[in-house]
Amino acid sequence: MNLRVLIIDDDIRIAEIHRQYTEKTTGFEVVGIANNLEDAQSQLDILEPDLLLLDIFFPEGNGLEFLKKARMHNKNVDVIPITAAKEVHLFNEALHGGVFDYILKPVVFTRFRATLERYRQTKNQLLNIDQLDQSEVDRALQTVRRGNSVELPEFPKGIDRLTLDKVQQVFNSVHSSGLTSEEVASQIGASRTTVRRYLEYLVSQIILDVDVSYGGVGRPERRYFKR
Repeated sequence: MNLRVLIIDDDIRIAEIHRQYTEKTTGFEVVGIANNLEDAQSQLDILEPDLLLLDIFFPEGNGLEFLKKARMHNKNVDVIPITAAKEVHLFNEALHGGVFDYILKPVVFTRFRATLERYRQTKNQLLNIDQLDQSEVDRALQTVRRGNSVELPEFPKGIDRLTLDKVQQVFNSVHSSGLTSEEVASQIGASRTTVRRYLEYLVSQIILDVDVSYGGVGRPERRYFKR
């Protein structure tokens, strides 16, 4: 039987990516997608999923507050935040709320799939057990913690966190006309070819938009915009 997943994210496109990732992972099915917390509460009550893939930042509230309310109402559901929130206090709050894992955006499929597979394995280990002995406790906890001990590729080959952060920081300022790869390269001190690779990766993760402008002379120019 597949594990039932409810995706809660206010960005429709990001939610769709997570749906596709979930359905590529054996043993899971998406039973609902909610783009606001009110709808999420309704779907949680009606659909009774096994797992929530929960964003933290919403225009109308905080996903971790939603998690607390679910716990208070004895909702027997597991939670994995998928978020851009890098603040340590939010991470600690999520841990105190009993989350299974904590995944940072932009999400890489290999990391996402590894987490869901560990989750499924943990659930399967406990499925037909009425009482635990210490060996079963140790085995289940080992599965949960394995993600901390196994080196998983956080990003695709050719993409590293430090350079990616530098590229994204360039777009923190308002650039109404967008930026070319050459303009970004000059700001971070990297080659245009390298920067172009990172920009296209951010486009694929729906973090940047790209537009092609045609000048009077020369090749078309690709300009990148922050979403």
